[in-house]
Amino acid sequence: MRKAAVRALTTNAAVASGIDLAGQVGATAAEMMRARRDPAVIARKRRRAAKRRAQAWSVGVLASGGATAVAAATLLPGGLSAGLVLALIFLSALFVWCVVGAVRAAAELRARTRAVAALPPPSPARRAVAAEIRPEMARLDGYSDGLRHLIGMIGIADDDPGVRALRNETLSAADASEARLRQRAADLTGLLKARRTSPPGGAGQLDAAADQLRRQLHDGVAGYGELVTAAGEAVAASRQLADPAGGSRAQLMPADPTVADVGHHELEQHVDQLRALAAGMRELTAG
Repeated sequence: MRKAAVRALTTNAAVASGIDLAGQVGATAAEMMRARRDPAVIARKRRRAAKRRAQAWSVGVLASGGATAVAAATLLPGGLSAGLVLALIFLSALFVWCVVGAVRAAAELRARTRAVAALPPPSPARRAVAAEIRPEMARLDGYSDGLRHLIGMIGIADDDPGVRALRNETLSAADASEARLRQRAADLTGLLKARRTSPPGGAGQLDAAADQLRRQLHDGVAGYGELVTAAGEAVAASRQLADPAGGSRAQLMPADPTVADVGHHELEQHVDQLRALAAGMRELTAG
């Protein structure tokens, strides 16, 4: 009976370990696909490709221009011939072609650079975690995606330097906090894995450490959710400020300066809250 019970427990542990491993493999594959489709990652790849093309065309301009100059300086004093004229025409045409290509590549590189600057940076990597904490990390995934969408909607004018600075500051703080939370999730995953194979004498200490990491992870995800809520309130204030009268009323009557002042005040309150939460995120990351 005892052997049968031990065999059953071993089998159940092996099945649970296999299921967890399959889940982690699936999560890793999904993360690879998500990272490849991230607009910021795609924009940066295209910018790198545009930079390589610009460099290649620049080298072509230098090479063809140098070859044309050398050929003209070396062969022209000896007199013109049909072959020499054709060679110079060919080199000149190659030089012009490279110059045109370099100009186009430089314009494309500038456009790609602007596109990269307009997009938020890529979100932190989402590593596979143990099955026990996947729901918590799924909440963090949703918060992260929602925040990146909301941050781009804050403000009235997208080209306002203050608004851009606020967006970048908030995202930087949020990404640092998210990376820290995901590192804690990875530590907790390793701890839970060690707990399954640990001797009975050390299980208590590992359980205490795991419970502490769970609480820290839960509190951190909740704090991240507060940042998303503040971002949503800032977006709502921005929309209200953009259309203070709202809907059909805006068509029937001019905007009331008093309402606009209230909208400005509310937006400043939410922006201040967003800044305070971003500072809290940085303190959490530094702690």
